[in-house]
Amino acid sequence: MALRFLTLFPWPRKPLLSDAIGRSSPFFPVVGFFVGLILVLLNRLLEPYLESEILGIVLVAVLVAVTRAQHLQGLKVTFDEIGFRVGREPGRSGAPEVFGFLAVAVAFLLESRAIEVMGEVRSQGLLLAPVLGFWSVVILAYSSPSKAEQKIAALLDGVRGVHLFWATAVTLPLVIAFSGGVGLWITLWVSLLVLAAGSYLRRHQGGVTGNSFGAIAQLSEALAMVLYASLY
Repeated sequence: MALRFLTLFPWPRKPLLSDAIGRSSPFFPVVGFFVGLILVLLNRLLEPYLESEILGIVLVAVLVAVTRAQHLQGLKVTFDEIGFRVGREPGRSGAPEVFGFLAVAVAFLLESRAIEVMGEVRSQGLLLAPVLGFWSVVILAYSSPSKAEQKIAALLDGVRGVHLFWATAVTLPLVIAFSGGVGLWITLWVSLLVLAAGSYLRRHQGGVTGNSFGAIAQLSEALAMVLYASLY
């Protein structure tokens, strides 16, 4: 169920129900791990033939395709909503939709540039950034209420503390095994980002929407890649 909910793969062919999604949420980081493996294998395959600048763009495009562009779409809509809210304030004007396009462009460029400059730790970053991105969805689902009218967000209402515990129990050993102490620091920063974003969404939107989950997954992936490129 986690594979179908998070990626373009159509299996299993069962209705997406809140309880089923909640039960499958501990496997979100596992799905992220397999997405990361796809990126690592593509990197190994294409690295001898493509310049690093082009390879970074290709790998980010593949990541977007595998996740059905849900993360970038969520990021755009979420920042569009922020733009509309800012535009409604007295004395302010502009094009609110620019916020969304700018957020998408910055996230895409950050990820592709980070992949380009990662060097020897590129495989680690490609493998673990999707893990942390999908783990962040579980954190947000558990810590922040969804808006009642949001169908996709309501699917994640079934996430409970035990699901977050097991998702974290899957994530941390993967991080430690492949990137050690630095990976734990990156994990900490990702978790702080999620908690801060959840607090903002509760105050200003009254809860999270389906697009909020895509946005936080995208931001978490981008932050993880930037930190892998910067801390090693």
